[in-house]
Amino acid sequence: MTEASPGAQPAIGPRLRRVRQERRLTIEQLAKATGLTKGFLSQVERDQANVSVASLLRICEVLGIRVGELFDEDQFGLVPAGERPALHFGGSGVRDLLLTPRSNRRIQVIHSTVAPSGNSEDDAEPAYRTISDAQFIHVLNGEFEITLDGRRYHLRAGDSLTFSGRERKSWRNPAGEDAELLWMLTPSLF
Repeated sequence: MTEASPGAQPAIGPRLRRVRQERRLTIEQLAKATGLTKGFLSQVERDQANVSVASLLRICEVLGIRVGELFDEDQFGLVPAGERPALHFGGSGVRDLLLTPRSNRRIQVIHSTVAPSGNSEDDAEPAYRTISDAQFIHVLNGEFEITLDGRRYHLRAGDSLTFSGRERKSWRNPAGEDAELLWMLTPSLF
């Protein structure tokens, strides 16, 4: 492994190529959508051309990514245990920690601890929706109750539930001890 010299440009070309391929776009399609040439885009993907901010913004817009995602230092997405960012995913009596990098747009994993009687209820909106392709809850400890479009699920330690997330939902901890769970969403919300 070689180390980059101080002030060196990060290698974004391979990241752009990977995202383009994940989106199932050819260089020709990307060229047409961005107004840039195939040759130039090929050079950019091989880190053999300097790309202007305006061109980079056009490429990222077509690929559906934020420019900042190209400059994340850790491509593998390590989130050390002591550096998990806290989120306020909603509700009362709940503590949420993000286990995946903020830059990861494909999946988001949240470690939630819900206190006894903790819940999602809000006087203004007792049930809510999130836009996602899929959500998954796995209860590590305690009990957790979630209602999806009026259908109630009572989960205990070891239970898992998969759903779309588009349903109107509310949740609560019905037990006298903390509920600890993993909540996964795709794509990520934050």
